[in-house]
Amino acid sequence: MHLYLSSYLTGDQVHRLSQLAGGKTALLVSNALDFSNDSERLRCAGEREIARLADTGIPAESLDLRDYFDSRDILAEKVSAAGMLWVVGGNTFLLRKAMYLSGLDQLIQSKLDDMDFLYGGYSAGICVLSPSLRGIHLADEPEAQSYGYEHPAIWEGLGIIDYYIVPHYRCDHFESDHMEAVVDYYLENDLPYRAISDGEVILDKTHS
Repeated sequence: MHLYLSSYLTGDQVHRLSQLAGGKTALLVSNALDFSNDSERLRCAGEREIARLADTGIPAESLDLRDYFDSRDILAEKVSAAGMLWVVGGNTFLLRKAMYLSGLDQLIQSKLDDMDFLYGGYSAGICVLSPSLRGIHLADEPEAQSYGYEHPAIWEGLGIIDYYIVPHYRCDHFESDHMEAVVDYYLENDLPYRAISDGEVILDKTHS
């Protein structure tokens, strides 16, 4: 599986993102934003994400994981057919729960050896790939709730990567100040991490 891990939005390697996508249709996962009840704002945000991907030559459609909390088999077919996920920021803990409740976490883990599959995203969408969500709890609220998410906070990350990512590092993003504490946590606990500023991208790939 190829990984396109951006601090914020599509980052500074959109040409590479387009190459990796290879004509695939991206499934846009925005469930990290489910803490908001402003449906109009969320709709507009989704449209902007789809337009931004379209500007790079990547067609996209929204994938609301809440629609698959009881339909995991259907989600598996949809993800396999698309071949690409684009997972955006918000609350990492809500996103992690949505992935668990829909089974997307297991689907992603099953793609480790699939070099035709692309996982891209930014902020919470990349932090969730780490071994654990500890550390990012200093920037995100672990107990964030939304309708349909009646499940305790999940602290285990997907373990797709063996390091921790600190997005929005030392830039003008509103969460940037919190990321200093996140870095301090990783240093104090001797955990491997990579801190990236908005605009920066980590290109990686996985294998089981």
